[in-house]
Amino acid sequence: TGQYLRQWGSAGTGPGQFTPSGGGHPHCVVFNRGLLYVCDRGNARIQVFDPRGNLKEIIDVEPGSGDFGSSSDVDFSPDGRFMYINDHGNSVLWIYEMATRTIVGGFGRAGRVAGEWNSFHSLAVDPMGNIHTGEVTGRRLQKFVPKGTVPPARLSRFLGRPHYDAVE
Repeated sequence: TGQYLRQWGSAGTGPGQFTPSGGGHPHCVVFNRGLLYVCDRGNARIQVFDPRGNLKEIIDVEPGSGDFGSSSDVDFSPDGRFMYINDHGNSVLWIYEMATRTIVGGFGRAGRVAGEWNSFHSLAVDPMGNIHTGEVTGRRLQKFVPKGTVPPARLSRFLGRPHYDAVE
């Protein structure tokens, strides 16, 4: 009906607040499986709310990430097992496992070649599980295709976790 329902949040660093710098605004808002995931970039976290605005969880991403913060955008794997987090400040795409509530992997770095980002700003996951990323300064899109899991010889911590390669 176009009727105003509710609002929540304010500038600050406490639960339910958003970074005081830049006016204290959320950087992304993504609705997934009945919950609202809100990027609080400057406070290096994602705050999770129910549709009525009740805070359900705070996911710390990478504290101390400087002026750009570490959570600019999020999206989810088609099966809902993983949340992908755009860490703008560190130029990394983090892989967060929903069941264990932990960051289990990540890839990327600052740069201009395939697999690197020049001002990593947004991401989207398609129904096939491909990850599409966008850059502000780099003015380009990149597509990353799932390539199985990280081999045990590479890093045991990520055994059985997703692995992505840049499409050239």
